[in-house]
Amino acid sequence: MIVSVLNTDGATTLVNRLHSLGVNCQRFTSETVRELNHAAGKLVYVVPEEELKAEGWPVLRMKLGQANRYYIVGGSTLTSAEIVSATRDGAYDVLDLEDTDERWLTALEKVVNSQQLWLQLYGGMALNEGDLLTGQSASIKALRQAIERLGPTGASVLILGESGVGKEHVASSLHKSSGTQGPFVAVNCAAIPRELIEAEIFGAEKGAYTGAVRARSGLVEQAAGGTLFLDEIGELDFALQPKLLRFLETRHARRVGGGSEYRVDVRVLSATNSNLEGQISHGKFRADLYYRVSEVTVRVPPLRSRLEDLPIFVQVFLQSAGERFGRHFEGAEPELIQKFQTWSWPGNVRELKNAIDRLVILYNGPVLRAAWWDPPEKHTAHDGLQLATSSHAETDSSHLAGHPVIAGRKHKLQMAKDLLKKSDDNLTWVAAQLGVNPSTLYRWRKSGKV
Repeated sequence: MIVSVLNTDGATTLVNRLHSLGVNCQRFTSETVRELNHAAGKLVYVVPEEELKAEGWPVLRMKLGQANRYYIVGGSTLTSAEIVSATRDGAYDVLDLEDTDERWLTALEKVVNSQQLWLQLYGGMALNEGDLLTGQSASIKALRQAIERLGPTGASVLILGESGVGKEHVASSLHKSSGTQGPFVAVNCAAIPRELIEAEIFGAEKGAYTGAVRARSGLVEQAAGGTLFLDEIGELDFALQPKLLRFLETRHARRVGGGSEYRVDVRVLSATNSNLEGQISHGKFRADLYYRVSEVTVRVPPLRSRLEDLPIFVQVFLQSAGERFGRHFEGAEPELIQKFQTWSWPGNVRELKNAIDRLVILYNGPVLRAAWWDPPEKHTAHDGLQLATSSHAETDSSHLAGHPVIAGRKHKLQMAKDLLKKSDDNLTWVAAQLGVNPSTLYRWRKSGKV
């Protein structure tokens, strides 16, 4: 372990204290903060207390944060309020010169361990890619390769994956890699009432239905020259499926109430978290449409199968949340990342984003602390309803890995009502608890069932 003390007037006292502990010391300035690397993993920065009031401290603190270096504040005159402020500013610990040798050595050892853990988690890589397809896991590398190959082909791609894995993000990436100049238009088939979905997709003429006060173009027309993404295609009304199939085969369509057809050049991508083959066997989805939308299938892996990529997701969501809510966070404690990696994340990256947003709203930066988050509690059942858990089950319409299985529609609706009330209408989190798609929960609430 090497302790590097900021070279100020108060540094000598700190250096003497460290020497008395048998610790090797050196001096540093704001210009010599080392970049994060494995060789410097055991380097500890110590900042004298008077520096916290110096004019140049905000710049130095920013440099320490950019280099992903932890630091300890040392001194003897800090008040309780100043200690709290220093911790909020990002200090790993605050030590008093009169603290015991054991307290000093324990704190120094902890900061070294945390710094090395950071290196193990992040590997020293840059964390500002801002793309959820960035990662080092084998599954995400294979997904990136598939997107690169399929993007320019124009093939109809069916994107499979659990709720919250980022299927729309994959569709958008396929669109971007296609090289087309047209727009990317997305629609959630589960979020539109059955009586309006045809008009939404293909358009409608004036007077075609009650409320159609003027002609409107459909999403296929709006996506002309680009990509139309049909999310949750498994929820598409069975009566509309033949019309979509014909459009996919001919690229001809007719507005609701229209007398003539129009033609549009558009690529169609689809996604679902449902078992479409099972729906075919039950007569709920057309086999010919399935084969048409799934010229190629791409499966997006769940977050629990690529936890090594979780630190990147945290950084991406943290930056996004900071900009959205006007907060400044430089990163998350490695201990928090470890806690995140012990959770199964049944809501996948959507659930993780929700957790990061909540922490940014509730707390001040610049570092997300491990003490601020605990895995969500498994709620007890309403009226004695028993909840069963499974840590490895595959997701379907009523089962999410590592989370409760709710039996019975009546009980599920009541549970949804209770959880929405307890969570301040957090649809994503409640859907994860119940094992349903958020769009399903949205429809329940819109129809007054919950």
